[in-house]
Amino acid sequence: MTPVTMEVMIPVPETAHATTPDDLVDPSVELVSRWLAQATAEENRADRAAAGKLRSILADPDGIAFTLEFVDRVARPDSDTVGAEQLADLVARHGTPAFAGRVDGALLRAGATLAPRVPRLVMPLVRRRLRQMVGHLLVDARHRQLADHIDKRQAEGYRLNVNLLGEAVLGNAEADRRLAMTMDLIENSSVDYVSVKVSSVAAQLHPWAFEHNVERLTSRLTPMFQAAAANHTFVNLDMEEYRDLALTIEVFERMLDMPEFLDLEAGIVLQAYLPDAAGALERLVSWAGQRKDRGGADIKIRLVKGANLAMERVDAAMHGWKLATYSTKADTDANYKRCLDWLMQPHRMRAVRLGLASHNLFDVAFARLLSVERGVESRVEFEMLQGMAPAQARTVKSEAGAMLLYTPAVAPADFDAAISYLVRRLEENASPENFLHSLVDLAPASQSFRTEAARFREAVARRNQVVAAAMRDQNRHAGVDFSGPRDVFENAPDTDPTLQANRQWLAAALESGSGVRTPDQISTTDEVDRVVARLAASPWLRSGRRERASVLDRLGDTIERRRGEFVAVMVDEANKTVAEADKEVSEAVDFAHYYARCADDLEWNPTVESEPLGVVAVVPPWNFPVAIPVGGVASSLAAGNPVVLKPAPEVPRCSALIVDACRQAGLDESTVAYLRCPDNEVGRHLITHPQVGA
Repeated sequence: MTPVTMEVMIPVPETAHATTPDDLVDPSVELVSRWLAQATAEENRADRAAAGKLRSILADPDGIAFTLEFVDRVARPDSDTVGAEQLADLVARHGTPAFAGRVDGALLRAGATLAPRVPRLVMPLVRRRLRQMVGHLLVDARHRQLADHIDKRQAEGYRLNVNLLGEAVLGNAEADRRLAMTMDLIENSSVDYVSVKVSSVAAQLHPWAFEHNVERLTSRLTPMFQAAAANHTFVNLDMEEYRDLALTIEVFERMLDMPEFLDLEAGIVLQAYLPDAAGALERLVSWAGQRKDRGGADIKIRLVKGANLAMERVDAAMHGWKLATYSTKADTDANYKRCLDWLMQPHRMRAVRLGLASHNLFDVAFARLLSVERGVESRVEFEMLQGMAPAQARTVKSEAGAMLLYTPAVAPADFDAAISYLVRRLEENASPENFLHSLVDLAPASQSFRTEAARFREAVARRNQVVAAAMRDQNRHAGVDFSGPRDVFENAPDTDPTLQANRQWLAAALESGSGVRTPDQISTTDEVDRVVARLAASPWLRSGRRERASVLDRLGDTIERRRGEFVAVMVDEANKTVAEADKEVSEAVDFAHYYARCADDLEWNPTVESEPLGVVAVVPPWNFPVAIPVGGVASSLAAGNPVVLKPAPEVPRCSALIVDACRQAGLDESTVAYLRCPDNEVGRHLITHPQVGA
């Protein structure tokens, strides 16, 4: 459904014919100054109370820490007993925060005292009070309560973009439940705008299975889009994680390319803290134009800054990948201006409407003036979060003629799903770099105003200087550069499945497999004796630590080069998933390089004397068929011990590939031996052999 917007003429002093964004910087600052004065003059009691509460939380040294702990540790647990224990502990450690005031302070002290004794009585009251305190940020998702809220907001001139909050979807049952809830929302006559993440309607969307995921999602979303068309409800595809960017765009385009949805208008979000946003924007604009030429409807692009930075950092660190987002808020702000500048041209917006989602009044003013200057103001809709800065939202609405409120909804029974949303809002307000942090004290002549204005000017000036290409550029086809220094241990990065080149690499690796031959199984104890005797005389027992480190580094490099083979064998022989196998290869590479560094450390430590133990038998289990045996082999070699590797009966090829990598690294049969034998007296003879030291 296309929203109705009102054209309102706005003053653009002395720069009515400006043609570049730089010319609109000063007028934007002036417009923000006027908006702030108007918002302050029209602020009501509820606005002042909410702003005062937030101001007191930020002013209290323990305010944010206490609030985050309360929301996460006290309100989140399902168990009343656990929540009660956490409440008592929280108040015991922090005391009653100053921002709580008399009434809530007294309630906190009483609750902390009584909750451990009668948790089932106290904790429901605690959660109810929390829901009251954050009621302006969240909406009750139950049908009547939601309808009442929407009716009230619509009477005030707002439209609502309703988003059902929920935890990450892990299984099909939860995915089905969330899909059904979203369908109910779409069919609710009070609702005309819904946001939904593709990751909330299907479980286990692993990036390795990209095309399969696209097919699953288009199948699951088809009934939703049909319901949206029948009920004249606008559907916006939302996203949080970088891993969902390409998937969401592909699903969005395929859905709207279906003949039955050609005349359906829908939307998609783009996050400006991703350098990829510029390329994604160009792709969507080009595709939307081609769709319109075929008789299709417009699309809407909702441009946000991005609010999942903490998790993106964790994800990158866990896998050894480059951070997908910009590393600074300043770069994100600059990219936001670049996207606005590029998109706001009549020929680019002929099939695209823009949802400018920001609470930064400088961004809003800049976009408003730029849209008027370029004649695309009818294609731009301003959006803010429900309950955040309501006075400023009213002021912008009065000038722009319309305002869409992004409205998170959650039923009381699912309130724990709102915790992460509340934590995110608190963190935004706590961050000094975030505009909302300054907004509580923002006035035209304040230091906060000067600081934010300076940040805005810098962002506009740097809009074309920040990186506009994806940060992630790993390509397994190109191999790995091993020329770097070896003195510091670094974990091997996992393969990034969000990149198309890596998915193609994997497909080729699985098709090729590995040509390594598995040696025949021995059947006599004499053969065990011959292998052990050869190892007991190995020159490796007299090797220097530097030599050991060098060979182990070569082994790690070899395993890395042959990553695809190792993945293919584990998938085929050990029934590993691709993701499990790839991570296990990384762990095996890490073992080799880690023990190489251990050998280096011994070389340079004059206080340590050591001598090899002798032949070591490595007898790994089947469930980690590469990482565990490589760890055993590498640690033994680092200490100067020759190794006999007895594979688990279920996975002989995995161990054969390890030994083949050892040969390639320069370890011959007198240093590392492969001994495949049954778990009978022959196997026991190896384990109890008098020449096997460990």
